[in-house]
Amino acid sequence: MNGGQLKVHGLDAAVQEAIRGRILEGDLRPGDPLVEAQLSAEFGISKTPVREALIALGRDGLVDQVPHHVTRVATPVAADIAHACELRGWLEGEVAAERAVKEAGDLHAALRKTIRDARAALKADDVHAYTEAVEAFSDVLIQDADNRYAREVIQRLRNILALTANVAQRTAGRRRRSIDEHAKILKAMVAEDPDGTREAIRAHMESIEKDALAALADLEADAARN
Repeated sequence: MNGGQLKVHGLDAAVQEAIRGRILEGDLRPGDPLVEAQLSAEFGISKTPVREALIALGRDGLVDQVPHHVTRVATPVAADIAHACELRGWLEGEVAAERAVKEAGDLHAALRKTIRDARAALKADDVHAYTEAVEAFSDVLIQDADNRYAREVIQRLRNILALTANVAQRTAGRRRRSIDEHAKILKAMVAEDPDGTREAIRAHMESIEKDALAALADLEADAARN
C-alpha cells in the first residue's frame, strides 16, 4: 500500500500491514526512520494507530524501537541472515523433494503461475506484484507440506526472511535471479528428481544469503562513513 487514507475498520492492523508491505517491497530499507507524525499525516489518521502498528512491528522484529530514539526499520545481523537461510533451505528442500516423487500436477501448475506472474511484474517494473509473486512461490510450496510443524516454523521465519529479501534486493540482478532460481526448482520437481530439487533450493538460499550479506556490508560501510 503506497499511502492514501486507510479505512477506519481494523485501523491498527491496516497500518501495520501497510508498513510491513513497504518493508517487504524495499520502499522502506533497514535503518530508515519511521516517524509517527509523518506516517499519520500520510495515512490521514491520528498518531495512535500508527504508534500501535509500530509497537506490533517491533514485536515481530521488523522495527527497532529504542526509548528516546528514532524508530527505524530493523537491520538484520549477518548471523541471523545465515541461520534463517540455512533453516529455510533445509525445510523447503525436504518439502519440495518429497513432492518431487509424488503426483503433484496441481502444485506444479500453481508454482508455474507464480513464476509467470513474477516475470510479468518484473517486466512491468511493478515491485508490489513482483513481491507478491515471489512470496507466493514459497507459500504455495510450504502450504502443500504434509508436516504442519514445518509450515509453522517457516511462518515464524517470515519476518527475518522479509528483512533478508529487503537487503538482498539492493544487489543488482537479485530479482531476476530469484525468478530463474524458482524456475530451476520447479524444473527439478517436474523431472521427479528429489536430489536435484534439494540442490536447487540449497543453491537458491545460498544465492539470497550471498547477496544479502554483500548488501548488508555495504549498508554498514555507508553507516560508518556517515
